[in-house]
Amino acid sequence: MKYKRLGKTDINAPVLSFGASVFNNFFKDANFNYTPESLQNVKDIISKAFSLGINYFDVAPWYGNAQQLLAIGLKDHQRSSYYLTTKVGRYNVEKDPTEWFDFSYQRTISSVNESLAIFNTSYIDLIQIHDFEFAEDISQIVNETLPALNELRNQGKVRYIGINSYSLEKLKELLELSPIRIDTILAYTHLTLDDTSLLDYTEYFRNKGVGIINSAPLSMGLLTDVGPPVWHRAPENVKKAAREANDYCKSKGVSLSKLAIHFSATNNQIDTTLVSMSSEKLVQENVDSLNDLNENEKDVLNEIREKFFIPLNYKGYGDAELISYRKKIQTNKEEH
Repeated sequence: MKYKRLGKTDINAPVLSFGASVFNNFFKDANFNYTPESLQNVKDIISKAFSLGINYFDVAPWYGNAQQLLAIGLKDHQRSSYYLTTKVGRYNVEKDPTEWFDFSYQRTISSVNESLAIFNTSYIDLIQIHDFEFAEDISQIVNETLPALNELRNQGKVRYIGINSYSLEKLKELLELSPIRIDTILAYTHLTLDDTSLLDYTEYFRNKGVGIINSAPLSMGLLTDVGPPVWHRAPENVKKAAREANDYCKSKGVSLSKLAIHFSATNNQIDTTLVSMSSEKLVQENVDSLNDLNENEKDVLNEIREKFFIPLNYKGYGDAELISYRKKIQTNKEEH
């Protein structure tokens, strides 16, 4: 496993890190709960990750019980042996949309304290503001959320502060607005086979001194043999291209997922790539994806990019998630 310094922090992150959203069964191949068998599976997956050099774990309150399950998986490992990252601002995935977001000062403080208690730890290595563009006004992030996190950083409960967004432009906007030091950015599905727009911003982020975290190299399930979950918002032409690319890879005896992870995680312009892993087998396969490709795999990678993905000129699904959320809120208001 290779490691890179995350921005100007002292976090030496593996180039491939563990995304624990999978523990909330967001994806088709996940099935986690509190049965003894499932809990042992969580422990085994985490132990497998450690054995292969993965020591960076990312989670969030939004992912249902994922924090609790990850805490169980990490319980038998020394706190100093891993980096723990979680988030604030987005909550209650199984509740009404009116309860999904809260970027207030008080809720930010309480959320961090709740996470500390769940993990039975005195500090979180990196706390991130989860999809801050969903705030009614970005000024709340500047005037409440960031000051709350900075206070916690000064207290030693939080070591570093990061921001997450579907929008690369929003990440840039908040970095410009914030008088408080932001240490990292996390971007979803913007350095994948189907969307490389993160690379248009890496020089800017580097110049701002922030670490660059790339998330979802499989484009949230799109670039897999299983296919995307029902909630996936990619347009149909992108889904079609992914299906055709997967069929082509299979005809050549190559895994699309392997190519996708290799393409993202070996890019030297980012610090670490987060991917969810729902089994020990997948942990092994994902780490193996970091190895040099053979000649057939190299050829297929170039071919599927040229034939299926580059012609799309895809830049992500933009504000689709935000638009959907606001429609739900408006519908809720009209019904009440």
